Amino acid sequence: MADNTNQQHFPCEECGADLTFKPGTDTLVCGYCGHTNLIRQSTGQIREYNFEQALRAIEQGKLRPLDNTQVIKCPNCSAIFELKPNRNAGDCPFCGTPVVTGTEQVRLFQPKSLLPFLITEKDARSAFDNWIGNLWFAPSALKDKAKRDEKLLGIYIPYWTFDSHTDTFYRGERGTVYYERQLVTVIVNGQPRQQMQTVPRIRWTPASGRVRLFFDDVLVGATRTLPRAILDRLEPWDLPNLVPYSESYLSGFQSEIYQIDLDEGFEEARSIMDSRIYNAVLSDIGGDQQRVANLQTQHSARTFKHLLLPVWSAAFRYNGETYRFVINGRNGKTQGERPYSIVKIVFAILLGLTVLGGLAYYMEKSGVFEQMMGQGVEYYQQQPGHHFPAPNRYDPYRYNPRNHYR
Repeated sequence: MADNTNQQHFPCEECGADLTFKPGTDTLVCGYCGHTNLIRQSTGQIREYNFEQALRAIEQGKLRPLDNTQVIKCPNCSAIFELKPNRNAGDCPFCGTPVVTGTEQVRLFQPKSLLPFLITEKDARSAFDNWIGNLWFAPSALKDKAKRDEKLLGIYIPYWTFDSHTDTFYRGERGTVYYERQLVTVIVNGQPRQQMQTVPRIRWTPASGRVRLFFDDVLVGATRTLPRAILDRLEPWDLPNLVPYSESYLSGFQSEIYQIDLDEGFEEARSIMDSRIYNAVLSDIGGDQQRVANLQTQHSARTFKHLLLPVWSAAFRYNGETYRFVINGRNGKTQGERPYSIVKIVFAILLGLTVLGGLAYYMEKSGVFEQMMGQGVEYYQQQPGHHFPAPNRYDPYRYNPRNHYR
């Protein structure tokens, strides 16, 4: 796991220019002469690594650093990404900030698998345009392609996946709904009446047991650059199509170094597992309703993978603020930060108030309010425990909804 693999250079056999990976293919392409080179496919299998053994190796200092990878840290959004060979500066792929400060980042784990880019930059830009065009209350300037200055860059984002067998012991209660006949007092036509009604009750009984689940490839983003909410909304990823790690797929693209360590990554995965375990416990308790008093979960046979997933990333500026967005490099799904147009929001509120006012005026003039009021009072009278005073038989108004509320 600690093999040292330095970033490679892929010169064109025809003209010597750099070959870059062409999304959606298994080839490297020269951007000058068009020469192509087929990527040699690895015959190795994508392995899962023992989680406990890796943690012990880290604690005992037995796991040697993989390499000193030359990286840049963005001072604006804190992204950490690898540099291309022989470069000590570059633009941040997330916010576009020019960065010239080089640093050394020691990493213990190298990615062993990845999903190559499937959609091209042109397709990604089209997906972004569609996303911008469908945003509610977005400033009109954003939809003008000529005024936007975003630079679209392809970057591989680091992820962890975790597998785990779980045994959960629980104690709780199972609620079973049953019905009783109960004598209640209701008001019918202004007079109290005694009626028998069916009333629901819940019978609680103790419940305990064990739930066993297996979790496969629970995915956790290993970056702090993008908010968790944005990363989660990029899913789903077609993880069954992972290929063994190869520098060839990174040629022409950038890659980010993981910022969330292995143990922290598992804690995030555990929270995802806990939510599914809780739902499984509710199902195991059964009944009509459930109460959970205690849960104890044991994890065993935990394994992990470190991998890279492709995104097209960019940022645009609006009113002096930077907004980041990312596009799933496999299916074009777009997520990101966006500004709002205060003018459009205020206009929508005013329009809504105008429509509601007009509707209320129409209902008042057409007598709809009176009909609704009468139906509401009649329904309210029939509810157990709610009584209207009986009308005075000598009351000249007699009883009707309008007179009752006068």
